[in-house]
Amino acid sequence: MTIAAISLLSNKDIDKVHEASLRILADAGVRVESAAVTKTLKDAGAKVDETKDLVYLSEDIVDRSVASAPKKIRICSRGGRDFIIPGEGTQIVSTDGQPPAVFDAETGKKRASTLQDLKEMMILADALPEVGFIWPTVIANDMPSDRSSFYEFLAAITYSSKHIQHGAVSAEEANFQIDVCSAILGSRESLKERPIFSDVSTPISPLRYDAGEAEAIGILAKAGVPVVHLSMAIAGVVTPASVAGSLAVINAENLFGLTITQTAAEGAPSIYSSFSGVMDLKSGVFLCGTPEGVLMDTAAIEMARHYGVPSCAGGPSNAARSLSSEAGAEGAITTMASLLAGADMMVGLGGLDRAGMMSKEKLVMDCEVWRWLTRVREGIEIDDATLGVDAISRQGPGGSFLSDIHTAKHLRKEFMVPQVTMYHVNREPDRKEDEFLAYARNRVKDLLATHRPPLLDAETASRVGKIATRYGIVMPDGSQIFEHA
Repeated sequence: MTIAAISLLSNKDIDKVHEASLRILADAGVRVESAAVTKTLKDAGAKVDETKDLVYLSEDIVDRSVASAPKKIRICSRGGRDFIIPGEGTQIVSTDGQPPAVFDAETGKKRASTLQDLKEMMILADALPEVGFIWPTVIANDMPSDRSSFYEFLAAITYSSKHIQHGAVSAEEANFQIDVCSAILGSRESLKERPIFSDVSTPISPLRYDAGEAEAIGILAKAGVPVVHLSMAIAGVVTPASVAGSLAVINAENLFGLTITQTAAEGAPSIYSSFSGVMDLKSGVFLCGTPEGVLMDTAAIEMARHYGVPSCAGGPSNAARSLSSEAGAEGAITTMASLLAGADMMVGLGGLDRAGMMSKEKLVMDCEVWRWLTRVREGIEIDDATLGVDAISRQGPGGSFLSDIHTAKHLRKEFMVPQVTMYHVNREPDRKEDEFLAYARNRVKDLLATHRPPLLDAETASRVGKIATRYGIVMPDGSQIFEHA
């Protein structure tokens, strides 16, 4: 089997990036605004400047952390569909995560997202087979702002049976997520064995962790929850105005995050990650879907492979403010880059406007693009059966393969027929109609009308409900935010 792939970095390039990152960690250091995490790192041998909250890592500490990080991890779900990553042929993609707005395709306008929007998008993502795991899709702006992330996690885990990837910005939030998922699975031991959620930990670039984020990492690591060390380089602002310099920071932040995880709990599952881009220095706007962002994320995937740890990168990414050709072109290019570079996990389905907005229709459209691109990634299987020399001899010059047994054997495996082309109406196209968008609208309506996500059973829902009540994650009238079977 010849698998389609791309590669950017030579071995010499990888060594240079690694050496630059080690110099950054040893000389510039990383600001950690948690005394508890700083102490853990100091006990592991890190040099600490307590007056400035700076932690400096030696090459030896970094090497130990990389060595102790698992080379394969489990991405599990309450619905039972589990993945081992890295795994041969295993690449999974999720929705975009937690923008504060949705794009209403009927009105063509952007509006603030609500808890109901989140529930509907979770159901839609649960229904779409291309979605391998789910980042809660939008912010619940109608819930208390200081707790909305708690609501979003609870809605996600109860309205979809797929693996949930979220984030925890405090020890309390990490404990809430662990308590909820332990109640679903029956115990903390079961959660450690089958982690049905993972969490993204994002340093404040460049090279800074606030107390809540740093402390959450340790709690999650001890619980066996995979931590995605997500670096979000913005070249020219928080990282150097060069792809190489930004990559050095991305790599340093990932190595530091990996070290926090491994010093908290040796062998804790960790994922190397980058969703990066550049700033338009004229307007001050962060740009998604740019060539430089593609280069940063693709190179980061290669650095993760060098360290032998799983990777997660940006997938569909764009700066489009509507369901336009711009959204499709940028999303397809960025997805293809991460896919062909070999990312284990990718994020971004359904996102618009620099990850600031979600669209149900865009989610469906991105899934169609994902089907197309994963077929390209599969490459070509070349053997006696697929070469079909016997069939070619049978048909000979001027023959037809429509009725040949070779076609019946290979048609479904070889051909990925785009769903949207099967939707095309049997008439001349209307230049005012976008047939892809029309297909997506109809698919959204159909799935929301027919799909029933596997809800929690009554007993499990009762356990989860008690935890939600204890943390105050309920509706204003005191009722639970989720239904049960």
